[in-house]
Amino acid sequence: MSMADWSDLHYDVLEHLTRFLSLSDHYRFGAVCQSWHLVQKHHPRQQLPWLVLEEDDATHKRKFFCLEENRTYLIDIPELQGRYLCGSSFGWLFTMDVKLNFRLVNPYTRKCYDLPPLPPYDSLHDSTTYVKGSISEEFYSFESMKSMLVAKAILDRDPSHSSEFKVLMMYGERNSLAFWKLGDPTWTLITVAYIFFTDIIFFKEDFYAVGNFYNNNDIYLVNTGPNPNAKHVGPHVKHRGTFAYLVDYMGELLLVQRFRFFFNERFITKRIIVKKIDLEGKSYSEYKPMEGHSVFLGANSCITVDPCKYPTCRKNAIYLTDRPHNISEEHGCKDLWIYDMVEGSFSRYYSARWYIPASPIWLNPT
Repeated sequence: MSMADWSDLHYDVLEHLTRFLSLSDHYRFGAVCQSWHLVQKHHPRQQLPWLVLEEDDATHKRKFFCLEENRTYLIDIPELQGRYLCGSSFGWLFTMDVKLNFRLVNPYTRKCYDLPPLPPYDSLHDSTTYVKGSISEEFYSFESMKSMLVAKAILDRDPSHSSEFKVLMMYGERNSLAFWKLGDPTWTLITVAYIFFTDIIFFKEDFYAVGNFYNNNDIYLVNTGPNPNAKHVGPHVKHRGTFAYLVDYMGELLLVQRFRFFFNERFITKRIIVKKIDLEGKSYSEYKPMEGHSVFLGANSCITVDPCKYPTCRKNAIYLTDRPHNISEEHGCKDLWIYDMVEGSFSRYYSARWYIPASPIWLNPT
C-alpha cells in the first residue's frame, strides 16, 4: 500500500484547513511544500491580537509575541525587513524604511501597496541616514526621528476585499492629519491650527480624530470628501491625558485618557480614565464596563475582543502598548500594561525585563 502524498491535497481542502490555524501554525503550514505555501495567502483563524516587535539582529526575522501562548516567535517576512512599523489596520501593517519609502504590507498574503512620499512639515530630507524636522536646527538619525515621521496610520476598510480604501495618518511634529486613497498621486493635507492630535479612528463610516487643546481633549470629524476638513463635533473633555485614544466599543464611542509620568528615567503610565462620548448631545460621562469585552490600543486601529472566546484574555481590560513620549526612547519601550476597567489596577502582559528598542504594535490576525 502506497503512502498518501499530502502535497497533492486539493487547493480547496488546503484553504479550508488554514482557517483553523493560529498565526504561528499558519507560517509552519506554508513551509511544508510549494503547494501548501501557495495557500498561505489566506488569513489564519480568528484569534487574539499578536504583538509585533522589533527585527532580530542576527536573523533579520520579525519578532512576534503570542498572547495566548505567552511565547515569542521569529517569523521570516522579507517585506518587513529593515522597516519601521507605524500603523496596523485590518491585519495590514504600515511600514517605512530609512529612505522614507512608505508601504502598506499584508504579512499573510505578502501583498503590498506603495504609498506616496510623506508630505513635508517644514522640511523632510530624503536620506539613507538623516532626516531634518522643524523641531531643531540639528540633524537627527532616522532611528531617533522615525516615530515623529508617522505616529499612526489606519484604513477605512480591508484592501483584501475592496480597492476603494482610504488611509488616514498622523504625521510630523504636531501629528498633523493627511489622507490618501488608491490612485491619488499625493497625500491630501487637513489643516487644523493649534491642535496636537493623539489618535484617529474609523467609526460608523467616518474618520474621527482626538487632539489636545489647552487642557481639553477635543474630538473632530474628519471629512475626506471633495472639501476635506476636520470639524470639531464632540464635547470639550477636560483634564486631557498625555495620550487619548478613541475606541469603538460595541458601537459606542469611548475616550481613553492615558496619563504618563516621568519615573526612573522614563515615562510610565500611572492612570487611565475612560469616558463615554455622546456626539449628538456633545457631552460625556464616566464609563462603567458592562459587556466584559477587552480593548487593544496603541498605534493600531482599536481592536475589541470578546474574552469569552479566549480563556487567556482578561475581561473588561485595556491592553496598552508603549509609544514614544518625545523624539526617542533611550531606554527601550517597557510601558506595556493591562488595565482592569473594573478594579482600576495595572498588571503586566509582557516582561518589563526585556528590552524593546522599538514601539511594539498590535496586529489583528483575522
